[in-house]
Amino acid sequence: MRKLIFALAVLVTVGLFAATNQAVAGVERINELNEPGAILVYPLIDNINGVTIVNIANTSPMGQILECYMVTHGPDNGIDEKKDFLIFLSPKEKFVWMTNSPIDKTLKGKRTQIQGFDNRKGYMFCHAISNQYTMNEGCIEPGSDNYERRDRTCNMFKGDATLVDLANARAFNYNAIPHQMIFSYTADEHPGGGSDAGMNSDRVLQLDGREYTTAPSQIMFEGLAEVEGAIYGTLAVASPGVDLVASEQPEFDINVYCWNEVETKFSRHLEFKDFEQYDLTDDLQLDIASIFTLGFHCATTSTNPLWAVFHQNLGRVFAWGGNVFQHPDSGVAADIILSPVPVQ
Repeated sequence: MRKLIFALAVLVTVGLFAATNQAVAGVERINELNEPGAILVYPLIDNINGVTIVNIANTSPMGQILECYMVTHGPDNGIDEKKDFLIFLSPKEKFVWMTNSPIDKTLKGKRTQIQGFDNRKGYMFCHAISNQYTMNEGCIEPGSDNYERRDRTCNMFKGDATLVDLANARAFNYNAIPHQMIFSYTADEHPGGGSDAGMNSDRVLQLDGREYTTAPSQIMFEGLAEVEGAIYGTLAVASPGVDLVASEQPEFDINVYCWNEVETKFSRHLEFKDFEQYDLTDDLQLDIASIFTLGFHCATTSTNPLWAVFHQNLGRVFAWGGNVFQHPDSGVAADIILSPVPVQ
């Protein structure tokens, strides 16, 4: 019964998602998963256990530019590589990239060149910029080749990722997590004042409910208990509190509360650093011997925002998974501090 109530609550939450976001003010304003954004996040890129194919759709009638960061580790774990690159998008383009391979594509004289990330695993995020040289936050206004939009939002990007296990022909897909740009400042409130109220071009992506929507501190997911040799899976987690100048990423604890099919509660405590994939048995202890029933559902509590994807495998023949549920009232502010642009 508890599982049924939980499922109904989630459906109500998803159904009222847009209305809730419009009603909640301040830092609680969370990202809207079903709407385009100015920032796209891919919490899991895995080219160690298979291949990850990334799609990015530009819904704008104008060509746009994305600045992207790939944060990955090799087979021995540990975040040890942060690389950035630009993606030039034509109007209404769907950009497709098999991330284990390099891509070299020319678009009206502008060239997207990205190295391959073979044998790497981690996460990726992209944000809209108005100029490839100044790297200012913004997007290109209709009627101009290179104009930074400050009077409207740049929420025009959607995306997804497909993870394919080439050895076993398994695959699953999830949607990129969007963060919407918000113009809630007035000229008086804007740091420094001026007519550019609403957005700072300061190389800091402020996911605070004022510049961009926040990420949730509470996520929810459900699945099947791990059965040795048959059912297994992972919860992949990243966090937006990233300082790419000081090479610092957040360390914090994630508490997980889970219930099995007869309403028995099981608590779990996880340590987070950089980027983590939590195994169902070793980390989450959601194997059938530990929780006694096949089905479970979980909710996290944390003081920090989370980007997450949950997926499972059935032996070597089938995989499923996707985005986790986000609690709409659990938004937490965070800054992504980008590296400065050299003096021109």
